[in-house]
Amino acid sequence: MIFFYFGLSLICAGTLMYEVLLTRMLSVLCWYYLAFVSISMAMFGMTAGALAVQLRPKWFTASDIRNRLAQAAFAMAVSMPISLVIMLAIPLGISKAVETLFSFLLLSAVIAVPFFFSGIVVCLSLTRTHLRVGRVYFADLAGAAAGCLSSVLLLKLVDAPSGIFAISGLLFVSAACYASYAGNNSRVRRSLILALTSLVISGLNASTLHGIQPIWSKGKLDLRTRLLAEVWNPISKVRASKPVTTLAHMWGPSPRAPRVFREQLGLNIDNDAGTPIMRFNGDLKPFAYLRYDVTSLGAGLRPGGAAAIIGVGGGRDVINCAVNSFHRIVGIEVNSAIVDLDTRRLDWFSGFSKIPNFELHNDEGRSYLTRSNEKFDLIQASLVDTWAATSAGALTLSENSLYTVDAWQIFDRHLTPGGLITFSRWYGGGESAQTYRMFSVAWAMLLEEGVTDPSRNIALVESEDPSWDKIRVATILVSNQPLSPEDLRRIRSVADEMEFKVLFLPGQETAVPELRSIATARTVEGMASLRDNSEFDYSPVFDWSPYFFNVVRIWNIPRLLKEGGHGADLQALLFVFAFMLAALILVVLTILLPLKHWATRQGHAASPRAGGIAYFVGIGVGFMLVEIAMMQQLSIFLGHPIYSLVVVLTGLILSTGVGSLVSDRLSLASNAATRMPALAVTATLILYSVVAIPVIHRFIVEPLWLRALLSLALLAPCGFFMGFCFPVGLRWMSVLEQEESLPWMWALNGAAATLGSFVAIVVSMETNIITCALAGAACYLIAAVVLPASRVVAVEHEPSLAAAA
Repeated sequence: MIFFYFGLSLICAGTLMYEVLLTRMLSVLCWYYLAFVSISMAMFGMTAGALAVQLRPKWFTASDIRNRLAQAAFAMAVSMPISLVIMLAIPLGISKAVETLFSFLLLSAVIAVPFFFSGIVVCLSLTRTHLRVGRVYFADLAGAAAGCLSSVLLLKLVDAPSGIFAISGLLFVSAACYASYAGNNSRVRRSLILALTSLVISGLNASTLHGIQPIWSKGKLDLRTRLLAEVWNPISKVRASKPVTTLAHMWGPSPRAPRVFREQLGLNIDNDAGTPIMRFNGDLKPFAYLRYDVTSLGAGLRPGGAAAIIGVGGGRDVINCAVNSFHRIVGIEVNSAIVDLDTRRLDWFSGFSKIPNFELHNDEGRSYLTRSNEKFDLIQASLVDTWAATSAGALTLSENSLYTVDAWQIFDRHLTPGGLITFSRWYGGGESAQTYRMFSVAWAMLLEEGVTDPSRNIALVESEDPSWDKIRVATILVSNQPLSPEDLRRIRSVADEMEFKVLFLPGQETAVPELRSIATARTVEGMASLRDNSEFDYSPVFDWSPYFFNVVRIWNIPRLLKEGGHGADLQALLFVFAFMLAALILVVLTILLPLKHWATRQGHAASPRAGGIAYFVGIGVGFMLVEIAMMQQLSIFLGHPIYSLVVVLTGLILSTGVGSLVSDRLSLASNAATRMPALAVTATLILYSVVAIPVIHRFIVEPLWLRALLSLALLAPCGFFMGFCFPVGLRWMSVLEQEESLPWMWALNGAAATLGSFVAIVVSMETNIITCALAGAACYLIAAVVLPASRVVAVEHEPSLAAAA
């Protein structure tokens, strides 16, 4: 029996690893907001596999179960690399042609194939064996938790495509375990040989830049020329191109900027966001031209001080601080791949080791400053956005935690008297909303810090290079003291010299209506009306809903569609809604298709009850609402997207598995006993919602190990009781003589989880993360209420192999 449990754990580990690596690859292939499709396709494929078990019982008779488990595991291992090769060759782009829909459907279908076979294996293991469902579900979740951790380690060792081959090798080992469970020794040997072959292919592919890799990315053919290095990790893919001598890169250049040519190489994140590395040999004089960039304004106002640079990238802001004679420069870069390239592999070009008074930390900017006692004259973040998806879900970026009022309060408290926070964002067209919202965050932060007139502490300046007529750059300057007359004089002087445009300055009436509207607020509560005063949401962003980049409200979508040209924000939200609609259709079909099947089988078994259907849908939606809410919220507490994946997701899955294991001891001697787990989940989630934010804000300065333990303490009770609900539900269906419908219940749970993942994003954006968690609690409460009751106390029995007949 050990081979059965080990095989199941490996299947579930491989399934979750495949899902995480797909998130990474889809963020490269298409766009960050589509990376979340991996979860949708995972649940869709697994739901389809469960429905196959339900609707084709002749394929899964009692005598065939062991062989079917081995065959499905083997098919998953074979299909994964095949799906990968096909997936990487499909061109994805947005065109006003029906063929666009076909390309997305084709990609989705290809992605889902390995999940289909995984669904068959897991469904058969849970519903068509003699084993206790709690123990089986524990093996399932323990494997998934191990897969979550392993996916992080795998992406630190190899690139995502090579990682898929490694996962295929793991799945062949699972197939060997199931083959041993079925007594088929020849298949055991074959599976182990293929496992070794897959691992060898993985190593060979990882050793070259020109192996099996994406050839289409962001709608364009990736020629993969001029590659110097390419590094994958759990939060991004970073590519370095070979150096070229070209016009020096500027983010927000002055029309008067001199034409300077520099040797530089490009760093590219997920084939989208870019940052240059300029060759530096220790001589700062050639970099005087950087003062002509609007992002350099803050360093010019506080020369000779101490600076913290959030999002070092290629080091441009660091070198500019060195040009301005800063006596201390602390660089903070969240991406370990960029740190490695900057300081080790490409130090011969970047010269990071030669920058005076500079030290670099691989950390998340807000998290580093929270734990630091140091104060700075300048805290700078220039265009920090990778558009790279994280594991916390759609529209969740590594940078989310930087753009909240809570984060800016931390920055403000780490300033010396009169110090500056300076952030730069895109400006012009639909991207102007980012600058206005950044201004709103700064205004709210000052109000929260007790500043009665924030207008005296803020300046906003925009570059006006005619060659950048569509999207320009605006830099905000925020001080913990009113800007001095000398500051105002220097800002005006630099703006006149560089032909920058002053959008907001103390004592000067702004010509921008959006800024005037924000600047009328005298309380943070009063700024809530900014959500609905215009076509975009300019209200300040807080930790309880950290979606700075999402400025589109749901009810404004029809009007914005008619007007057009509103950038990635609208497109991202439309894709979320499109896939949520698809998930809703999946749930409906998962209900209707088996019902139609049941109508032709009257008299064979007890008809399924509506309450049972509602129960499994409820706990499926509820689990995803809770999981995503916790990952989004605790990622801020833990300070890094990788920590969120490892601690939150692994901890939640593992605690759910422990609950499942313990659930076997719960006697179902009464109707009340079956409702207890869902009611316990409701109570613990309400408690979590009350204490989460206070705990995060109270202990955010503590060491990582303590924050990790506190995160586990917050989520483990919820996960423990959630682990009861699914196995108890399956056992109760057996008590109600519904054994034949168990695969259907498993499929319903998976389809509902698909829907729940998208609902969670919409609820979090339109309300807040706590509301999302409470909505999950409501789902579990509804599930407890609707669970069918038994009129007589029945003798409980485990699902048996005979049920498949």
